[in-house]
Amino acid sequence: MTNMSRLDQTPKTTRPNKGLSRFLTFLIFCCAFFGIGGIILNQTVLKESFTQEQLNQPKTLKLVTNEFNTVLLDAAQKNGLPQSVQVQLLSTADVKTDMNKTVKNIYAFKDRPLDSDQMVEQMAGNLTAAIPSNPIEQALVKTAVAAVQPPLKTYLNDQIQTPYLAPMVSELAIMTSVVNIGMWIAIIMGIVLLIVQYAVSGKFRYLFGSLGAALAWSGLFLLLGTETAKFSGLIEEVAQRAGEFNTVIINYATSVLDYAWQISLITLISGVVLWILAKIFQKVR
Repeated sequence: MTNMSRLDQTPKTTRPNKGLSRFLTFLIFCCAFFGIGGIILNQTVLKESFTQEQLNQPKTLKLVTNEFNTVLLDAAQKNGLPQSVQVQLLSTADVKTDMNKTVKNIYAFKDRPLDSDQMVEQMAGNLTAAIPSNPIEQALVKTAVAAVQPPLKTYLNDQIQTPYLAPMVSELAIMTSVVNIGMWIAIIMGIVLLIVQYAVSGKFRYLFGSLGAALAWSGLFLLLGTETAKFSGLIEEVAQRAGEFNTVIINYATSVLDYAWQISLITLISGVVLWILAKIFQKVR
């Protein structure tokens, strides 16, 4: 009877090469983490259309226009523009045109992305259009318009172009190369590791379980990283370097983190679902 009962027992199927399989799952997790992180950056910070869309938000345009006019009017008055002339040196349409062109030049990796000549021409046109009817004031404003153009151009180059935009171009170029190389290495290595995982385990259910666990953990860590960046005060600290435009930086960074949060959550949920289905399939089999 004892022998018969032993024969009737169905032997349990154990996962082959369990230790190696778990190590491969860890490596797949690393590839998924860096691959998905690279995709997030490519769809946000490294994507021109995303940046254009964020900067063209009405609230952002209004803020940038106001800040530019405050700073430039002050610089113009210090260089001979009469205090009585209170006019918008740049309209919202001007700022939108200038920002779009500047962003395009930044993503084209041009050394001097800001077209200061164009901005000075816009300011001169707006000043000329606001010339008062009084002949004496007309003469003063015309003289001032001609006088303030060179110092305003110098201000744009020295205070905006050189300290902020020029370094941004070189940093973006380096970041683009590093992220793209790292992302594609992670994706290719991930595919190779999945093939090796299948060869080691010999079952698709183990492969799906490994992939699900890797995606779930990578989604979780990306989610934690996003939340940490959002609530740690790091964004505000970095934005302070932008001076008057710190609010623009904060809004832009928040949009990037919101997108990262969505992708991370989708990755986490997809991984958990795939892992659960793989476990169910293993029990059924």
